[in-house]
Amino acid sequence: IMFKRRRPLDSLSQFREWIWPRAGWYRATQYVWHRLLRLKGDGHSIALGLAIGAGVSASPFMGTHFVTAALLAWFFGGNIIASAIGTWVGNPFTFPFIWLSTFNTGNFLLGRGYDDNAFPVMSLENIFLSPLETFGPIIVPMTIGALPVGVLITILTYIPTNILIDFYKKKKASREVKKKNVKSGL
Repeated sequence: IMFKRRRPLDSLSQFREWIWPRAGWYRATQYVWHRLLRLKGDGHSIALGLAIGAGVSASPFMGTHFVTAALLAWFFGGNIIASAIGTWVGNPFTFPFIWLSTFNTGNFLLGRGYDDNAFPVMSLENIFLSPLETFGPIIVPMTIGALPVGVLITILTYIPTNILIDFYKKKKASREVKKKNVKSGL
């Protein structure tokens, strides 16, 4: 079968490749960028899908990022595949910064100051007896703070991506016109 490994990777190797790709993060980023540029559609829909996916990454509900991004992209007319690629903004390296910013923004919007005791003591007894009381002081501010942080990430992603994708698509169209003219002898 084409493009498959002769010997599949074991679970530990797959995890290592996910954390640190063998070809490096630059190559992985380059691959994703080229896949994004080759998506069908105009620059606006691709950039909107990518930006929505990036913005949804600010949500503290990790298991729902793909579905939420796809639904929002469909609703606003963005590219659904680009929205899935956009959720890549939320990764093990960026989540601590995203979570800290959503938590602090949520506390600010709720009128709470910084408190060293904001995080409850995590114990097995607390988690099973009253999960809302245990995780509520963390999840509520993060959920409220996720909206403005997500909108900011969406805007900061959409503007440059739209410009770059439009530039790439226009350049590609002009290359195809030149290639067509050369073939026809003009």
